[in-house]
Amino acid sequence: MVSYLTAETNFLRAFGNRSFLLIVLAALCRSGDSVGKAAVPGLSLDINPAIIVVFGPVLALLLVASLKVEADTLLVARLAILDEASELKLRAKVSWLVYLLFAVPTAAAAFIAIQFFLQLVPRPEGCEAWSWARHLFDLRYWEGTPSTYCLGNIPGAPWIYPPLQAYLYLACVSA
Repeated sequence: MVSYLTAETNFLRAFGNRSFLLIVLAALCRSGDSVGKAAVPGLSLDINPAIIVVFGPVLALLLVASLKVEADTLLVARLAILDEASELKLRAKVSWLVYLLFAVPTAAAAFIAIQFFLQLVPRPEGCEAWSWARHLFDLRYWEGTPSTYCLGNIPGAPWIYPPLQAYLYLACVSA
């Protein structure tokens, strides 16, 4: 029983850390700064808001998927440990409040994906000439193009692939 409680505590800590990371990334993607530093022992990265917008929805999907796997593992461990739950023939019901907690990383991923549609545009078009709907329907840049992040007019943004990438981000947020 103690090992289960330790695993549950570790899950809650991991959930909090991953949710906080996504919220910080969502806040950083709205900054107009061209370059920021992210450092952990042994690694230092130069990041800008455009990089967060490009890789954020996929990162959020991976983090939520890993949390779902951990939550399923905890549910199986709980059924094995608790006598009352292991004698039941019914599947354990999960409270709707748990799903509400999973809305936090999903909302952060949706916010980052919205920034892709509203702030990241192909460099040849420019910020004034581009409409967010063209991310979904304009096939001229499907092979990729350099981009500009309109919020801070950051020209060093990564390449984007407008219709394909837009649909990938919509799938990541909706999954």
